[in-house]
Amino acid sequence: MGYNAQGIGYQNIDTSFDAAQDGIKKKLTLRQQVLNLLLQSSVPLSSYAIADKLNKPFISVQPRVTELANGLLIKDSGKRGKTKYNKSCILWEACSNEQKEKICRQSE
Repeated sequence: MGYNAQGIGYQNIDTSFDAAQDGIKKKLTLRQQVLNLLLQSSVPLSSYAIADKLNKPFISVQPRVTELANGLLIKDSGKRGKTKYNKSCILWEACSNEQKEKICRQSE
């Protein structure tokens, strides 16, 4: 999977790249909405809960969660929730600056 200059992921197919380029401002806004929600939340949230709270489709929110996690802006809280299908899911939380530095050091 490749990423464009804005950090939006796409598959190695021209139509996927075109879709990643289309509506960049809207995608960045949704990513920022996800991050803002996690920064303001007092509890970790699943991708499903984030989608519900933002009133956005899960299919649009999940890739933004992945982008934020890849960018070390959010992290797995270590806690688990349940999806609407009763499957285990990650509960996400925003990273503090100290946590970002620690994660970066661990990956070196």
